[in-house]
Parts: sequence; structure tokens; C-alpha cells
Amino acid sequence: MKKIIVLGGAGFMGSEIVYQLIQRSDAKITIADSNLKKLQQFGQTKHEARKIAIDKLKGRVDTASIDVEDHSSLVRLMKTANLIVSTVGPFYKYSSKIIKASIASGVNLIDLDDDYDATEEAFSFNEQARKAGITVVIGCGGSPGMTNVLAKYASDKMDKVDDIRIFWAESGIDPTGPAAVAHWFHITSGDVPMFIERHQVKVKGLSGPEVVEFSPPIGKLEVRYTGHAEPVTLPRYIKGVKNVTIKGALFPTRMMELYKTLTDVGFASTESFTVTEKLSVPLRELTTRIVRALGHFNPEYFKAMTEEASKIYKDSPGATRVEVTGEQGGEKVSYAYESTIDSVTLGTTIPLAIGALMILNGNVKGTGVLPPEAAFDSSLFISEVTKNMRVQERETRERVI
Repeated sequence: MKKIIVLGGAGFMGSEIVYQLIQRSDAKITIADSNLKKLQQFGQTKHEARKIAIDKLKGRVDTASIDVEDHSSLVRLMKTANLIVSTVGPFYKYSSKIIKASIASGVNLIDLDDDYDATEEAFSFNEQARKAGITVVIGCGGSPGMTNVLAKYASDKMDKVDDIRIFWAESGIDPTGPAAVAHWFHITSGDVPMFIERHQVKVKGLSGPEVVEFSPPIGKLEVRYTGHAEPVTLPRYIKGVKNVTIKGALFPTRMMELYKTLTDVGFASTESFTVTEKLSVPLRELTTRIVRALGHFNPEYFKAMTEEASKIYKDSPGATRVEVTGEQGGEKVSYAYESTIDSVTLGTTIPLAIGALMILNGNVKGTGVLPPEAAFDSSLFISEVTKNMRVQERETRERVI
């Protein structure tokens, strides 16, 4: 029986990927986490997200306490597995440490890395991973992940690719863990990377407002530049592409305005904030804690916001949209894809589960550090994901008659 270790497996995303892997494979799974309380609850009672009785899966599921910053212990644990799945965030803090341990252990790795700088750093381990004979797949969630594969799928149909435009919309009401809140501040503060006129450039986070129409019930939303990994990876593997950009937004609008205001006034800063003479914390960490506690301090305000979101957006958790334009057979052509999901968690963990099992079953294109568009056959990946996710495709052609 093959074995998969899920790092961060007792957490918000981790617990769902454990469920997905249980349902989709017969692999043995080790739930590895540093949160001893959650780990103990997970191991002795029920699956946090799905209420699966773990004790009924004994012999197939076990737990391990691990600190991913303890390199030697992490390597020892990894050596017991055939594949490592990492959900440990924020990735700008932990990704490189986990990749180093994966290389040292000689075990394949797949993660949810959605931070552009962590992605840039991950590529620096490419040769080391190749020499170790392993595959490290980075950023295999919803965005990045599914968005990358859809962009590659469309690009492979074309003779020439000009523009790849990615848009995302996510409910600020859909519950997320603290790493997701910290990630939001990370991708919207300061300068973020885009690929424009065939050059990597930096633009100001949350600049470039543009109204995009998503499928109902989301409809029209103002989106802005955000720092995701797609502009870093896609130009490497789609030859000749001119522009790769990504913009996103939270909804309802009041939630987006709240986050934008906190970012604009500097509360997303990583500089230390002195609370008392003996206590100082990074301001972003403090802001993350405050944001997650706001519902406690003003429950009526957030109740009204939740009701508004339910009424307008029909409890939608969000959507992603990928637009690829270029030429095919002498005609101008564009493909647009929109993915809709039942929850942010599912939209993230289903592509991760599919990618993990493709690696486990040998359906991966090579060794080294690879994003999903380079690691997997896009048609095969999409055919698996769309068994559980709805993806709409629209093709538009323009020609002279």
C-alpha cells in the first residue's frame, strides 16, 4: 500500500484534502500537523470537515506531530512516504523549507503554494530536485492550479498565444483559516508581478481596477491586480505569450472595501508593531488576528453583511475565469473558461487531490520543480477535475470574409 503524508493535515484545507484522498484512493494517509490539540481530536474522534470516524479507518489513516521548521525530523518523516502533500501556509514563510526537506528525503511533493515570491524561490531548487530524481509540483489548487491548466489547455489549441487574463472572485464570508487572511494581505500590499509586453514587471497591488462580469449569481465585480503565481510560471511554459495578468476581488463589496482600507493604510505591513515594552508582533499578523475576530466584536454588522451576501450572491463561494486570446489557422480566436464551485475549500483541494494521485500513479511529465501546466497533461487533468467541478468553455472566432 502506497503512503501519502499530508502536512498541515489537521488544518482547514488539510483536513479536506485528507477526505479527498480517502475517497479517491486506497493509499495509507498520515495526517501530520504541529497543532497537537487538533491532531489529537482528528486522530481520536471525527474528521473536522467531513465527520468521518477516523477510528474506522485504522490501518489506513494515522497521525504524526511535526514541526516543519525542524528539518531533520521532517526529513525522517518524509522518508516513510511515497508522496508528500503540503497545505502548510503561508507559503512565503514555509514553502522553501518543505521543498528542501523533500529533496533531502528523495520523496515527491505537491503543494498549494499561491504566493508569487515563494514560487519564484521554488524554481531555484529545480536542479537539486532533478538530481534527486523527484518531482515537486508547486501551486496545484484553484488559482494557481486549475487556472494554469486551463490556460495551457487553451494555448495548446492555438498557433500563437497573445494574452492570458485570469480573474478570480471569492466570498469574504466563506470561512477560511488564518493563513488565507495573511495570504490576502501578502498578495495585495506593495508591488506584485505581472508579465506585460513579454517582460516580467511589477505593478502596485490593488491597482488597475476593471469591471468583469462573472456568471450568475456573482455578476459584475470590480477586480484589481493581485500577486498570484500564474504570471510567474505561465510565460515559462507557453512560448511567445505576450501578456499574463491576474486580477481578483472579494465580495460582498463591503468586505472588499474593508480589506482594501486595511491594506491602503499600512496594516498589511510585515514590520514589527510594539504592543508593550515586552511584546512586539508583525503588524500583518496582528491585523490577521483582528480581522478574524471582527465578527465577535460587532456581530450585528457581520450578520447583516452575511445576509446581504446570501441575498445577492446566493451563497456562492466564488469563481475563477481564464481568458486566452491568440491565433489559430489564420483566425483570431479566444477561449474563455469559468469554474464554479460549491466552496473555496473544494475548489482548492479537488485539483490538489487530482494532481497528487497523478503523481502517485506516474502520470507526471518529468522531474524537478514544475507548476501544474508543465507537470500534467492538461486534457487528462481537466477530465478528472470536471467530474466534480463545473467548467464552462466559450470559443469566439474572428475572420475576414
